[in-house]
Amino acid sequence: MSLFPKEHGAYGQLAFPLVTSLAVAGVTTPALLIALAAVSGFLLHEPLVVLLGRRGARAKRLQRHRAAVWLGMTMATTIGAGLATVWSLAPEIRWSLVLPLVPALFAGVAIAAKFEKSSIGEVAVALMFSFVAVPMCLAAGAPTGTALAVGIAFGLVFVAGTLAVRVMVIAVRGGATPRAARPLRMAILMLTSVASLALVAAASRTLLPWTTLLAAAPGLAGASWLAIFPPSPARLRMVGWTLVTVSAGAALILIVGLAGGQ
Repeated sequence: MSLFPKEHGAYGQLAFPLVTSLAVAGVTTPALLIALAAVSGFLLHEPLVVLLGRRGARAKRLQRHRAAVWLGMTMATTIGAGLATVWSLAPEIRWSLVLPLVPALFAGVAIAAKFEKSSIGEVAVALMFSFVAVPMCLAAGAPTGTALAVGIAFGLVFVAGTLAVRVMVIAVRGGATPRAARPLRMAILMLTSVASLALVAAASRTLLPWTTLLAAAPGLAGASWLAIFPPSPARLRMVGWTLVTVSAGAALILIVGLAGGQ
């Protein structure tokens, strides 16, 4: 049995912001330390839930020793890379570490309280992965606007996509009635509408580059479409790959639009 995370969609949520940040802002030691802390923190999830019994009594019994060793290694790496990051970052940009740490702490609470699979828990994970881009970009010398553009774009794409998938699931678990998923559907439409208007306003006032809107727009539009016309859960795999493609497109737009300004 593998001790790598079973949540395959999370791999993309982790990888795209990391790769985009390095491509946009460049590679520096502090940026690589942040990436290492993010990856090792991601890898400690599976042994943790195994030891907590969330994968079943049999998995806990058979993998207890391996999971304990793997958890110790990944936790030590995460803490070590985190401390090295704080030490290596310039004092004026250490504030940016709060952006991924706050949702990370909330995700930890969600795991402990057994609601990590809820909408709130999954949104916390999506924001944690997205906002890692902000300190990574700043650590490589990118302007604050560029760093926020990467983090915000991925945050909106990931959160909207996560909620759209849950509309599909809730509609079936609620008896396949439109009413069951209506509150979440309205929340998605509100999020996408407000986010789009906010990005236009921010770009118009040069608070964020227009690239942020261009990168986030396909994800926001796709999430709105899925919320209004949710496909059958039998097509969940296709929807998942579509969301991966949208995320890859957002990464490409950000890289092309922002890398030239560094």
